[in-house]
Amino acid sequence: MTGFWIVIGLCVVALVAYVILSLRKLSVPTTGALIDGAMRPETALVVIDVQEDFTRNTGKRAFDPKKRDAALEAISEEIALSRKARHQVAFVSNVFRDWPVILAMKLVGDGVGTPGREGLKLDRTLDVRGAPEFEKSIGDTFSNPDFEAWLAEKRVGRLILVGLDTCYCVQLTARGALARGYQVEIREPATLTGTPDKWPPLKAELGEAGVAFA
Repeated sequence: MTGFWIVIGLCVVALVAYVILSLRKLSVPTTGALIDGAMRPETALVVIDVQEDFTRNTGKRAFDPKKRDAALEAISEEIALSRKARHQVAFVSNVFRDWPVILAMKLVGDGVGTPGREGLKLDRTLDVRGAPEFEKSIGDTFSNPDFEAWLAEKRVGRLILVGLDTCYCVQLTARGALARGYQVEIREPATLTGTPDKWPPLKAELGEAGVAFA
């Protein structure tokens, strides 16, 4: 029986460790190989997590409709400007895949961002027009290797980030990009956050790290 309880104990420890790791990696930027900026002359607009589960949420975590509409209009303008400038445009969607995160979101987050929901689709105002779409399950878009491969294929060395949430997925993607040597700019009017009080210190940190703002 002693051996049995040892096995049970080890399983419990492993389970707890997995849950902690799954929740922690949501907010940790990834790392990767440095790019050669001289070989990456192109710019890409990256539209992050502008999905109806978030933009059209009417629960306690809903965005203020006026701020949401203003941000969506600014995002659409950035898309149009990027296409006019012949920049690359990519759309990113977040779908939580680790079961501890799915469970947590269903318990305290109204289930937003979990598999199977109609709201996972991109917001109805976006002009996707055949642009590539990349899925991620944590904050940093660079967690999807297909995204990084696309940037390499298009010779992109500069990223313009818009979308949401500014204090989470946008800033984590910015940090992931900086870690790889990309130039990064965040277009603030085309972003949204549910925690505006957290943004000023994060913005200061990102600015010191090399992120530009417009």
